[in-house]
Amino acid sequence: MTDARIDALAHVCGCAGKTPLDRVVLPARERMRPRLRASGVSLPDLPDATLLPNTTDLRRRTDECALGGRPAPVEPTTAPATWTLAATFADRVLGADPETFATRVGDAYAALGAADARVVLGKGHAVQIADATTARQWFEHLVPAGERRPGYRVANVDVVHAFPDMDPVQQAGVAAAHALNDCYAAGGTDDRTVRPLVAAPADAAPAPGPVRDWYRAGTDAAVRPAAVVGHDGEGWLFGATATATTPRAPAVRPGALEAGMAVLATRPFGALACYSHALATGDEATRREAATALTADHRPVARALAPFRPAGDESFDPERHVAAVTDVSGPGVGGVADLVARAGYRVHLTDLPLFDRATLDAARDDWRVPDVTVETNGPLAVVGRPAVLESVTARLAALDGPDPSTVGEIRPGDDRRLSVADDELLAPYAEWAIRRGEPP
Repeated sequence: MTDARIDALAHVCGCAGKTPLDRVVLPARERMRPRLRASGVSLPDLPDATLLPNTTDLRRRTDECALGGRPAPVEPTTAPATWTLAATFADRVLGADPETFATRVGDAYAALGAADARVVLGKGHAVQIADATTARQWFEHLVPAGERRPGYRVANVDVVHAFPDMDPVQQAGVAAAHALNDCYAAGGTDDRTVRPLVAAPADAAPAPGPVRDWYRAGTDAAVRPAAVVGHDGEGWLFGATATATTPRAPAVRPGALEAGMAVLATRPFGALACYSHALATGDEATRREAATALTADHRPVARALAPFRPAGDESFDPERHVAAVTDVSGPGVGGVADLVARAGYRVHLTDLPLFDRATLDAARDDWRVPDVTVETNGPLAVVGRPAVLESVTARLAALDGPDPSTVGEIRPGDDRRLSVADDELLAPYAEWAIRRGEPP
């Protein structure tokens, strides 16, 4: 069933429809954190994906409710905890006010708590539904079971707006690759699984069976039974939960960051912006080229990075290991700057390799695109000492697909999270991220 009619909104696609992080989600998280702690639900600060013990088995359960209803509480388990992935499908009110978000989403999160049950909200994701009047909350609960193995299991959830002019298999390919990309950033490349998560207007929502078939055709990861959420707004959304395992240490070490480290992007920026602009101008060749980037599986890149992460109980060595890896997605390069700022530093951009400069210049001139680094399934950003990143670059250059280049350096923190070496050359492409990086 690849001929389903997908209602894709022309003015928003991919990550360009997330609930605002700075204005809504992050302030709401801080408001709800003490309340959740009292309910036995923890809300850790993790940049990309959550880390679970790597065990031989993983029990899973999904749940869904309208915000204002109550999800089923998490059942007690002999495992250290239940790790929960949460996807919020926000209506127009929920997505505009952090206090409302904290109260309504916090109600759903707090209801998961139960006596003798430890719940870790490992990863939450919020996305706006155009013209929706009712918000919905979806969960997948993960409980490690069986024997403990070396390393970690990595888990993530992501949802993006459907892309115009993509068939269901392509949509599924983008969604699966995008969800897995956070697992890859954390080092998870083995035992990959994807659970499809599709949201559509209730009167047009597809059956789970065909949805699973789309994802099976769109990714080579193992595909679990699909979840379908019906909403009362406009447009389809494609997403997934993703899990993968790694035998190595966690990929992000904020305490390991230091001034003088460099930032490497594994491919140029701008595929999402190029796709959107090509749709508006009818440039089919550029649209197809951008679609190829949007559906690319970055597993080979993550595997190439594995030797630059500590193995087993090995200590981190800045002369051999990268200090951090994250994916560039909805927040663009500003997301990398946020990660670095948590350690008291800032990112200084020295270059901004672009997917298609001519198309991006036209998009910027026609639409005033505020940040072409906002991506869906974007490049990985790798932070480490320059000599280490030279070795990373040489390893990636041997692969078919990556096009790595150094985009900046880590500098001592000041009032900014992000600065640029050449305002005239670089700032027009990342204007929004640079404005975010400046003091209020």
